[in-house]
Amino acid sequence: MAIVNKAGHGGSVQISDDGGSTYKNMAFVRNWSVEETSDVVESTTMASAQQRSYKSSLKTWTGTADLFIPFDDSDGSEAVTSDGTAVGAISVGTEYHWKFYVDDSNSSFENYTATGIITSISRSVALDGMAEMSVSIQGTAALQ
Repeated sequence: MAIVNKAGHGGSVQISDDGGSTYKNMAFVRNWSVEETSDVVESTTMASAQQRSYKSSLKTWTGTADLFIPFDDSDGSEAVTSDGTAVGAISVGTEYHWKFYVDDSNSSFENYTATGIITSISRSVALDGMAEMSVSIQGTAALQ
């Protein structure tokens, strides 16, 4: 086994709205992040020799994907997938299946997969920049 590190220039985010049967690449992804967290509960007792102790509790994950806003050139609507099919405009409060690829979306390795609800979509346009959006996701199942 060789240990390698990866550059992000080949990374991607895939999204599915059909229960994870078909995934489509999100168009124009600039970067993504996934954060896993675990709550902890204190388990200190009087017999603990003045040392606090903790136990792992509930786990969750959150993610973001930043991209240039992809517009459908036939009608001007947003279409977040690179081919404009399967998943059109995404919406806040909707649960999707997600795959976050580190380097190459054609590989079964280096990816993180789970379901999550879109909690926010932020769109911005600058005079000297591109039309951009940031999608925030709250995980609803364990990240694989």
